[in-house]
Amino acid sequence: MQKNRIMKKTIFLFVALLMVSAAQAKYIKAILYMNDGSQKKGLAEMVEYKDSNVRFKADENAKSEKFSSSLINKIEYPNESGFITTMEFLYLTSANGFSGKFSNAKNKFWFNIIYDNGVKIGQILDKGSMQTNNFRATNTSYYFGNIGDENLVFGFNSMGNVIKKYASDSTIKKMSKVVFVNCSNINEAIENKTFKLETALDQLITIFDKIKCK
Repeated sequence: MQKNRIMKKTIFLFVALLMVSAAQAKYIKAILYMNDGSQKKGLAEMVEYKDSNVRFKADENAKSEKFSSSLINKIEYPNESGFITTMEFLYLTSANGFSGKFSNAKNKFWFNIIYDNGVKIGQILDKGSMQTNNFRATNTSYYFGNIGDENLVFGFNSMGNVIKKYASDSTIKKMSKVVFVNCSNINEAIENKTFKLETALDQLITIFDKIKCK
């Protein structure tokens, strides 16, 4: 229960930080982990999931640099209280809203990694759109993978009743068969659980905490 409360606080802090950063285009403390194994420590803007570039400064007085997201595999944003927001640049596998069939995206996206313990959970926040012909409500999607995987697989979306079918128990179980094809013990635990939208994240984390791949 304590871990679940910490996870919810983690998600809240990430959303709040992303909203503030987007509104103010603010540079915050960051460590960029480059694909060549090097690190860049300084200040960076908080990335959003579709960002193809990352803006970075060595310090407050330095000139801003722009790095292609393709050159970076991870960014850590540590704050003064010791909390670290971790963003990773990964491929995603999404589920068709009608057929439920999974397909791989050609491009990578920035995921907020909210769980990383044998299993990886990535979160994508879509701030939505208020445009008349392209209205989208703010929503959060959750993607799953094993440590070392280059892509995360869609599990569910937290927007609620509007797309209840898309965030259903059956979609989570389809995800499990893709992600945990070699983890029969986790796959079995997910298959035997009934997932509700409001508690799905907590239910899955409880499984991942208790059961590891054999």
